[in-house]
Amino acid sequence: MTISPEMLAAYADGELDELGTARVERALNEDPALAEQLEALMSLKTTLSAHYDPILVQPVPAILTAPIAAAARIVDLGSVRAARRRWFERPALRYGGGAIAAAFALALFVFAGRQGAGPTDLVEPSLASALDHQRSGVAGPDGTTVLLSFRDRAGTLCRGYAAKAGSGIACHDDKGWTVRVRGGAGEAMQGDYRQAGTGDAAVMAAAQDMAADGALDAEQEAAAIASGWQR
Repeated sequence: MTISPEMLAAYADGELDELGTARVERALNEDPALAEQLEALMSLKTTLSAHYDPILVQPVPAILTAPIAAAARIVDLGSVRAARRRWFERPALRYGGGAIAAAFALALFVFAGRQGAGPTDLVEPSLASALDHQRSGVAGPDGTTVLLSFRDRAGTLCRGYAAKAGSGIACHDDKGWTVRVRGGAGEAMQGDYRQAGTGDAAVMAAAQDMAADGALDAEQEAAAIASGWQR
């Protein structure tokens, strides 16, 4: 019966099943040379254990554990995304659309805004009227929808909007409504409900970057409308 070196080593380590162990032991009884090989293996195993066992019980050096500790401090991206998502969970901000489409729209929106609008770009009268009086999430007679209201980091009141002529963010100062970010033209629908598009998601993403806190709630927005959007 032929016993391979691998099988003999597995026997020495106690890794064979009952049938394999029986085969090796029968061969050892019949082959003195195989028994000598096993004895040499066991001797080597004893020597290695005596040499390396004391090293194995020593604490792991700090230079090896430091990368593991650093990895444990990595920010959980899932929790960061959840925190960002909660910012959009107000009723006026619940719009459909995939994350990829929103990201693509944001890139186009920011590019269009930088190319097409300046800090003194006053809005047209019809849009100014919508920004003055409309509640967020409700489309006006011409299809213009105010998406949200918020304060920027300087305390200025701003509103994101979507209209047939285009989407954007306008903020109120002593001259009236001034466009801060302007996007491309989009579609709007008559009535109180409209289908949200990727441009809406881009407006809200840009607003999140500008806002000092979250969007104004319904009560805060009503107060701002009543005060004429003064700071």
